[in-house]
Amino acid sequence: GAQALEAAEFDSTNLRRAVQRSRSRLSAPPSGAAVIGRAEDSDIVISDVLASRQHAYLVPGPTGMEIHDAHSINGTFVNGTRILSAPLTEGDVVTIGNVDLVFNGEILLRRAQAATRTGGLEVREVDFEIDSKRLIHKVSLTARPGTLTALIGGSGAGKSTLSRLIAGATCPSSGSITFEGHDIHASFASLRSRIGMVPQDDVVHRQLTVTQALNYAAELRLPPDTSKQDRAQVVAQVIEELGLTKHADTRVDKLSGGQRKRASVALELLTGPSLLILDEPTSGLDPALDLQVMTMLRQLADAGRVVLVVTHSLSYLDLCDQVLLMAPGGKTAYCGPPDEIEATMGTTNWAKIFGMVGADPDEANRRFLAQLKPPPAGPEAEKPADLGAPARSSTRRQFATIARRQIRLIVADRAYFIFLALLPFVMGALSLTVPGSTGFRVADPSGDGSDEPGSVLMLLTMAAVFMGTALTIRDLIGERPIFRREQAVGLSTKAYLLAKMAVFFVFAVIQSAIATTITILGKGAPTRPALLLGSATLELYVATAAMCVAAAMVGLVLSSLARSNEQIMPLLVVSLMLQLVLCGGMVPVTNRIGLDQMSWAVPSRWGYAAQASTVDLWTIEPGPLAPKDRHFKHTASTWLFDVGMLALLTIVYAGFVGWRSRLKRH
Repeated sequence: GAQALEAAEFDSTNLRRAVQRSRSRLSAPPSGAAVIGRAEDSDIVISDVLASRQHAYLVPGPTGMEIHDAHSINGTFVNGTRILSAPLTEGDVVTIGNVDLVFNGEILLRRAQAATRTGGLEVREVDFEIDSKRLIHKVSLTARPGTLTALIGGSGAGKSTLSRLIAGATCPSSGSITFEGHDIHASFASLRSRIGMVPQDDVVHRQLTVTQALNYAAELRLPPDTSKQDRAQVVAQVIEELGLTKHADTRVDKLSGGQRKRASVALELLTGPSLLILDEPTSGLDPALDLQVMTMLRQLADAGRVVLVVTHSLSYLDLCDQVLLMAPGGKTAYCGPPDEIEATMGTTNWAKIFGMVGADPDEANRRFLAQLKPPPAGPEAEKPADLGAPARSSTRRQFATIARRQIRLIVADRAYFIFLALLPFVMGALSLTVPGSTGFRVADPSGDGSDEPGSVLMLLTMAAVFMGTALTIRDLIGERPIFRREQAVGLSTKAYLLAKMAVFFVFAVIQSAIATTITILGKGAPTRPALLLGSATLELYVATAAMCVAAAMVGLVLSSLARSNEQIMPLLVVSLMLQLVLCGGMVPVTNRIGLDQMSWAVPSRWGYAAQASTVDLWTIEPGPLAPKDRHFKHTASTWLFDVGMLALLTIVYAGFVGWRSRLKRH
């Protein structure tokens, strides 16, 4: 058999006899092909966690060598473009995971062996404008592997904007940004696994332990053919590198600020990125923790990575290889080693330097440019190409992972879980406070309980609405930074939302069953004939559950609209009050201009109507107290229309949440 090579070189003359033995694989390679992959018995071994076990094939073609993708998860790229198959010519760069191989016509070589060309990060004359306002102005930066670079400057100088440009989250208006010879924006699909971005907010679920959080992240980010043992090994290595071994089984909310930041960095290291960008990692930390974080970044850079850190802290800049001082307007005031700034600024006192730069940013920029040796002119940057479909694992696999994580998150938040568990019992019991013993039987118009059926349904309606909305309203806003980061590295928005909705659906159905059962045990079952399902009790439950599920979607809508956790309670109160007024059980809304039209958009309107149709409220609550709403009729078509409206609202609200949650790239 062919000799396995450690992703270094493979002579094409050996290809025709490379694979002549049988292998137990998902699909057989083409005849005469060499297998490239992570498996140890591959002809070309790629030791990278993002490579599939059987990733690609090298095949001799009629006009030369060809490379074929073997249905890999993270894709095979030739010169930055994802391919299914492509001919290879001399100088082509094949990218698999974090590994670059160069084809020289006969042999595949590691890129480092083939040419050094452009190592690390190159930012050339980058401009960025929004609405004719220039936020970044002609910024250039070179950062080599093994270096730590600090982006500093006053508030509004464009530090975070520049970091987003370098991370590929935003496209520059002009100029170019390359990493390891690839244009970051033109080749983003193939590069994003090499770029780790740690935002200012912690991107780790606080309810989970460090190991649990990393395991779920590894399931989402690593190829699906990575075994559980291999994932555990990757997680253990990352935990050890960041000094979190003693805290591996500690909940994230029990960690110190510096340890939480290490956990956020650990998520990014799972895929072995060679460029790591951190936005304000020391914000809010005391000086001791500040030093710990900066020392950690120094160690990460010393391991061969390019590390960029946006920071306001100036205490430990001596740990950096270079600093980029940005002036207001996104201009460069200084770029170089921190101990050489005196030659440009005339002082090493950072307070004075910031004062001078803030007072006259144009002069600071001119002074820097006058002393700067111009770099050799690079080629004209090409317009960013279509990034193509993002490389990620299957939606089904992501769905399963997110669903399991969501259940664990709910259960791990003990106070909230106890609240959700007790809520249906409390809300169901409230319906028993309605005076009277008529229940859902025909009421005596002269009796004290003549309005009992309608009142019981009102309380059951508000129980369903409150349970559904409270179940979901905290969710999206609570983990928005986490979701945005996972989305940027390949998490499917559809898989994420569908998994959450499926879990919430199950919780809503269970809560509705408990509240409805308590109501029926206390007030009796509906006495009128069933309409469609053969049991009036079942129809009452279905109406309540459908309303609770629709209300859960309303909660997700509000959560997607909220800008902070502080807005959640006001939104919840306003939502509940609107649904109370518009449900049609307390205030008549039929044929009332404004109220009638508004009521069509709220779940309580159709949930109460379906319940009223089931129990035949027109008949059992006679007299002027009975609201004669056309949607309360005790007919199968009316009940089906009411429940159908709940289903429609659920779909519409879910679609809105999906639209709000879509990946935005500027």
